[in-house]
Amino acid sequence: MAMGGLARSFRRAVAAARRIVTAGGPADRVLKAADHQLERTPLALRRILGEVATAVRMVRETLAGRYRQLPTRALVAVLAALIYFANPLDAIPDAILGVGLLDDAAVLGWVLSRVRRDLQAFRDWELRQGDVVDAEVFEVKAVSPRG
Repeated sequence: MAMGGLARSFRRAVAAARRIVTAGGPADRVLKAADHQLERTPLALRRILGEVATAVRMVRETLAGRYRQLPTRALVAVLAALIYFANPLDAIPDAILGVGLLDDAAVLGWVLSRVRRDLQAFRDWELRQGDVVDAEVFEVKAVSPRG
């Protein structure tokens, strides 16, 4: 697909990212899809996997309000790149073997190069947090033994 299609697809991802950041949209669904996509990523994207995984954590922590140093512009850019990455029907559909993820690699590589300092600041912040376990609270109902 021509660069125009890539630009159009990424502009749609940026608009979706802005909606999520400003209106509190379905970021969790996007982050889960990006995590899933990371698990099935071929060699074309492996060189940036660590950066993408860091970006997913950074967005998750920022939207949860725990990490507050990420500028909104960087948050929107990274979230848009993750939306683009998670969408199997972007400029070059992921199902096209051999080239389907090349556009994803290009978009991710470009955005991550723009937020390199933000990624490093986030990694530094994570290290300062120490060994923190992020757990969800849930109710356990008591069950009486049969007898």
